[in-house]
Amino acid sequence: MRTLVLARFTFREAIRRRIVLAALVLTGIFLALFALGTHFAVRELETSPLVLPSFRPVIVSQLLLSGIWLMSLASSLLAIFAASGTLSAEVESFTIQAIAAKPLRRWEIVVGKWLGLAAMTTGYSIITAALVMVVVWLRAGYAPPNPALALGALAMQMLVLLSLTILGSALFPALAAGITVFMLHAIAMAGGLEEQLGLVLRNETMQKIGVWISLLVPSDVMGKLGASGLQTLTGATTTMPGPFSVLAPPSGWMALYAALYLTTCLALAAARFARRDL
Repeated sequence: MRTLVLARFTFREAIRRRIVLAALVLTGIFLALFALGTHFAVRELETSPLVLPSFRPVIVSQLLLSGIWLMSLASSLLAIFAASGTLSAEVESFTIQAIAAKPLRRWEIVVGKWLGLAAMTTGYSIITAALVMVVVWLRAGYAPPNPALALGALAMQMLVLLSLTILGSALFPALAAGITVFMLHAIAMAGGLEEQLGLVLRNETMQKIGVWISLLVPSDVMGKLGASGLQTLTGATTTMPGPFSVLAPPSGWMALYAALYLTTCLALAAARFARRDL
């Protein structure tokens, strides 16, 4: 119960911060521009004689994947920078003492803050991704094969980044934690792209490097799992290679691994925070 109360306060505090307001404003601008771009792109597809009708769903799915990728990146940044100072910044400013003085265990503080931020970041990720899907469906009539899988995987991606950032906040100052996790996520995206290119080039070394990076930081692999539920093979024998599509969807076991990974990060953060001098 005490953890849930702290989670509610953390959620409200996160909503009041200007970073969330800025994210909402910029998201609204992006969705408006994406809807406008989708309108003209679909109109061109409907009238262009150069695009076969059977291939149009593939192109529309790529359009959807590009929008989802951008919203996933925005959600990732929100999760990282909203959580980067959740422990370290409050310790440095001594505001954590007001919470620690209450009858709360250290691990309850960490879990409570995680729950509050998890509600905000996953809610933002799911809602914005769903709005992108709605925009494409309203204009192009394209419904992805498995939207539930996509939304669930994107939410898991945010939870992985959030847990990793809270661990970083327990170890490093706020700025260092945010930069470290952002760079790890960038490495994960590069590894995911290298794995996809390895599949195209049939290079096992590139594929293995991508797999090992995905095990080190399983954030991008969750994005790839979500993308696999949005793309279509209609009118083509293979998906279109690129940064948005997935040639070989990750196994469902990776979702279980990601859940164990984020749980481990949270446990390590709680253990480190329990030994920290406040």
